[in-house]
Amino acid sequence: MSEDSKNLLIINNISYGLTLSGSYKKVFFSPKFYSENQERFFKDLYHSFKCTNNLEWKDYIEDVDVSAVLCWDSDEEKKVFEEKMINYQNRLFEDIEFDFTDSFSNFRKKAEKKLPPSYSHAIYPQSDLVMKEIEYYFDEKKLAKSYFETRNGLVGRDFSTKFSAYLSCGALDVKYLYNRVKEFEKNHIKNKSTSWIIFELLWREFFYWHYQKLTTKYFSEYGLKGSLDFSRFKDYEFDELRELPVHNFFYAALNELEETGYLSNRVRQIFASIWLNDLNLNWRSGAFLFERTLVDYDVYSNYGNWMYLAGVGGDPRGRRYFNVEKQLDMYDPDRVYMKKWL
Repeated sequence: MSEDSKNLLIINNISYGLTLSGSYKKVFFSPKFYSENQERFFKDLYHSFKCTNNLEWKDYIEDVDVSAVLCWDSDEEKKVFEEKMINYQNRLFEDIEFDFTDSFSNFRKKAEKKLPPSYSHAIYPQSDLVMKEIEYYFDEKKLAKSYFETRNGLVGRDFSTKFSAYLSCGALDVKYLYNRVKEFEKNHIKNKSTSWIIFELLWREFFYWHYQKLTTKYFSEYGLKGSLDFSRFKDYEFDELRELPVHNFFYAALNELEETGYLSNRVRQIFASIWLNDLNLNWRSGAFLFERTLVDYDVYSNYGNWMYLAGVGGDPRGRRYFNVEKQLDMYDPDRVYMKKWL
């Protein structure tokens, strides 16, 4: 191996990559993105790592000679990068044993027993942007104490943690976030809200380890329910979707998604229900729309959730249906979301 190839390429898990930077001649950051929102998010994040002198943005990875790569560890990437991949993912566990047929509730029971009081090797955020968000949520506004009551909100900054984008690219170490929750419980209050933040982190963990058992079934037409089918599916454009006759909520969600690259968890579920049940569109088309637009895209959570809602995941209850008006009456009775995004 030439001296010039002693370089590290970071596609994902940037904070961990920066802890290794002293071992490499150069460190390149080349995140995967499709949309302008995704590109803007990653470039803002890149510029927030002021403490690193040898981190270089790369638009194209084909012209980079590297000896190691940090990325998602999906099968496709394993084929591309082979022995160059560093075996590290931004997860709570290094490994966990469970049956792939287990439901999330069974996984959760096993996982919670393995959670420590705190992690001793958590990575401190090296981004000013991430640290500012952490301090705002836990220290300034102390929002962790009310997360359970607000988590289904549709509009605003404070109803949810807004950490998902930083977790998905590894700018925020999930172990560090876990430690901050436990610290908040110690210094302020331990309640259903703080426990629910950890609950959500375990959902994220579940989909990752579930994928490790089932791999390409996550991208198959029939999911876990049948034979592998990777036939082509339609890739929809926003203007094309706006022509479809459907509830106005769908158009509002499209507008928010296109403008910001973000949807709340509740909006995503209602949107997916309309996609699958009212429009009868392919679930993989919906999953790919999210992949190419969401700034917090996480390959395992994204495809795992779409499979779950489409009724081809591990849960036996079948396809999920959300009544739009009922959902709005519960979570947005004044129709603030509709007024804002229509």
